[in-house]
Amino acid sequence: MRIQFLLIISFLFCSCFNEKSDKALLEQDKLALESQLDSDKVLLYKFGKICIRSAGAENHKNQEYQKFKKTLDKVSNTFLSEQAKSPEEWSLMDYINLYKDYNSIKKFIKKTDEDSFPTLLEVFHKISGDSILVQHPIAEKNDKEFIQNMEHALLSIIVIASRDLGKEISLYESAKTHPERLPDGEIKALLQFFRGFLFFEKKLFYLSEDEISKNIEWLEKHPTIDLAFTRTIFQWGKLDNKKTHIAFHAINHLFRGFDRLMMDREIDEKRALKDFESFISDAKEIGLDNEIVWAIETFLYLKNEEPEKAIIAIKKLKTSPLLSNTERASMNESITYLQNRETGKVLNGVYDKYFLSKVATKYMISILIKVDWKKLMKAHEIPYTDEVFDTIDSFNHFIENIDKYSNMETIENAGKTLKDEGSKLWDKAKELLPEKEE
Repeated sequence: MRIQFLLIISFLFCSCFNEKSDKALLEQDKLALESQLDSDKVLLYKFGKICIRSAGAENHKNQEYQKFKKTLDKVSNTFLSEQAKSPEEWSLMDYINLYKDYNSIKKFIKKTDEDSFPTLLEVFHKISGDSILVQHPIAEKNDKEFIQNMEHALLSIIVIASRDLGKEISLYESAKTHPERLPDGEIKALLQFFRGFLFFEKKLFYLSEDEISKNIEWLEKHPTIDLAFTRTIFQWGKLDNKKTHIAFHAINHLFRGFDRLMMDREIDEKRALKDFESFISDAKEIGLDNEIVWAIETFLYLKNEEPEKAIIAIKKLKTSPLLSNTERASMNESITYLQNRETGKVLNGVYDKYFLSKVATKYMISILIKVDWKKLMKAHEIPYTDEVFDTIDSFNHFIENIDKYSNMETIENAGKTLKDEGSKLWDKAKELLPEKEE
């Protein structure tokens, strides 16, 4: 009996020490982030950015850069030329040439840090021929690290809802951003929130929690700070600054709650419930009444074994255009369970944490899609906004179409057209393609 008792104590003791700390789990997420960036799409995007940023380089110290300078210059000219403003008109040969160039320097791109090259601001300034750098707080800093951080930050937000570049590229730009090197303020707070949202989407819950926790702490220390940019992005035009602050505080608690809900430890769920309670408290203070509020209210009512109140909230949620017909049917199923006072079946089945986070994610994406980022940047006089969006558009078309124009089947299908233009062009197309691996 004594031996059994000692074994139980030993097991409990080991279990306590086996549970990872917040810090260890955060480090684990950082490693996971690196692995998620290892994709062909990210590498193609990085290829485009390095080529463009290299256009501003005068005397780059990297010896390999000198070796590939001719190729980098050629590609940067493609992306920065007048033709790049209409990438939908790029020809088959344009894509084949780009793909050939990409393959020829792929290894160099993979191991090279794009931040070793001049900033996009410097490149656009150089090719614009402006004698004086555009006056703007971003440019006035004259600090390369600050400027490229702002560029990564802006791009991470702009492309997050992009049809083609999307979350994968946004994640890359987020990983290249170092918020701790940016001055405290609204822009940094927005960046940290969107980074947190993106990390949440990619199941990097501890990274997300870390970003959003910093935000909440900053917001609570600065209750009167002007959040005009935030009000515009979230379409909170009817809210004054005080209510905007409360709303932003609420949405940060909301997503930190989701992070914690998706974690494995019991303490994390307890923390999540506190975040959700803070969210509901803030929402009620400013009169917020939408899908997210109904979804969280339902969850809390279910947790607190209050089926009647949960049914009322679910009926409101059913009216949301964000829900699919299947999800509405699930809501009806939930109501049936609750009427029979089977709360557990709802929480563990239909209305689980995955459904809850899905509703919130749909809501956030629906907001981001509505933002006219180009108009917003111009309103805030961000320099070279047109050039930035022309470049993004070129990247969109390049990444979307490169697969179609980088295999022999496509070339053969287009063979008749090419042959009509001349056999030499057809032969060149075949030569440009990489040899098939055995």
